[in-house]
Amino acid sequence: MINTAHSLYIERSVNKMECVAYMRVSTEKQAEEGNGLDSQKRDIELFCRKNELVVADWYVDDGYTGANMDRPELQRLINDCIKKRVKCVVAFKLDRLSRSMIDGLYIIERVFQPNQVLFKCVHDSVSYDSPMEQAYTQMMAVFAQLDKNTMMLRMRGGMLERIKQGYWIGGANTPYCYNYSKEKGILIPIPERKEQANRALDMFIGGYSDLYIKESLGFHSEVLVRNVLTGVVNIGMIPYKGNVYQGLHEPIFDKERFELAQEIRKSRRKNKTACHTDANLLTGLCYCGVCGCKMRYQKWTHGKHKIYCCSRDKAMKYLPNFNPDCNNSLEWAADIEKQVESEILKISLNLSECKPIEKQSKLEIMQSQFEKEQVKLKRLYVLYSDGNDTVLEMIKNTEKSISEMKVKITEEEKNERNSQKKEVVYENIKKLADVWAHIDKKEKNNILKSIISRIVIVNGDVEIQLKNF
Repeated sequence: MINTAHSLYIERSVNKMECVAYMRVSTEKQAEEGNGLDSQKRDIELFCRKNELVVADWYVDDGYTGANMDRPELQRLINDCIKKRVKCVVAFKLDRLSRSMIDGLYIIERVFQPNQVLFKCVHDSVSYDSPMEQAYTQMMAVFAQLDKNTMMLRMRGGMLERIKQGYWIGGANTPYCYNYSKEKGILIPIPERKEQANRALDMFIGGYSDLYIKESLGFHSEVLVRNVLTGVVNIGMIPYKGNVYQGLHEPIFDKERFELAQEIRKSRRKNKTACHTDANLLTGLCYCGVCGCKMRYQKWTHGKHKIYCCSRDKAMKYLPNFNPDCNNSLEWAADIEKQVESEILKISLNLSECKPIEKQSKLEIMQSQFEKEQVKLKRLYVLYSDGNDTVLEMIKNTEKSISEMKVKITEEEKNERNSQKKEVVYENIKKLADVWAHIDKKEKNNILKSIISRIVIVNGDVEIQLKNF
């Protein structure tokens, strides 16, 4: 009796078809919702027992999205199918194989079918035996992608609401100066990196380049320095999809100093004041006091340099103020540099005495005119209220003028915000005497460009024109 039962078991096993099973789960949340690996395996084993199938191998992608085919076990499965090692593949649902309609149909029509591999799903009807069944399978692939897209839309909507509340996006791209707290959902500053970043910000405002800061403070790249110094996340904001939202995390930088650094960066880019090659001390600052043309360094004998007016060079005739009759003398660069260094250090030590008288800005002139027009309008209103109807046309014209001036003032305010703030000039002059002996020529040139408008040279005499501060 025992021998007979054993024979029947062997016969049934021989008649069963071998298959392989493919499972995938991308998140822990899927496991909680009942689509975890244990649940998939249980249903696949039950399906195989009912359909006379024996699972010979399991292909399991744990923690991989179904939005693409970049999955190690899926690639192993495809390779085994091409090599004719697989006869039948069983999956929990079609979306476990792929959530992309194109990828799903590619695997079925370009991998399984050409290699005579049967594909079965526990909870989806997948078949290519007739045109109707083929169309149904293709529709299932469409719905798998629709489900993926709907899920992504819900996730993005939820993420946006979370960001609007000030919580961090999460994920692997944590900013350089922060750690991410999963419990609180916000960024937590890293003390040593916060200190490093603030030192970098101070150096940049002081005239130092990203490259010099990188080498001085131990950042691993110049790009990282730039990202740290320009990232709004470091002033407590969260950038997302082209917009910026207020975050709950602690800022790394003071907002005013951060904005000052951004304006300085714009100013340097616009005026090309950041030197990328070995600059001479006064490169880009010297102007001829005779014709007004630029002056430049020229290499002379024994490696020394002279400073000469560009009007002497016919190839420079495109320059503003070019004058071939200019008779300004050539001067040894060392002599001019010595005069400038001596004068600028005196200014640094006696700052209050050297402060230039600032001219009224365009914005201030416009605001003054605006105030006068408002006073005028008030007077016209008084005349009109006293019964003088003849001023009605003047009132309309004045109101129109005031409205136009408001628009112009708003535009000018934007222009002023984009220009370099005057505080940096003051700070750089104030600290000049302390740092001058300890910085190289390139950094000296950067600082001079931030505080000097131009150096006017006439036959060896030097006049330094400071920027307003």
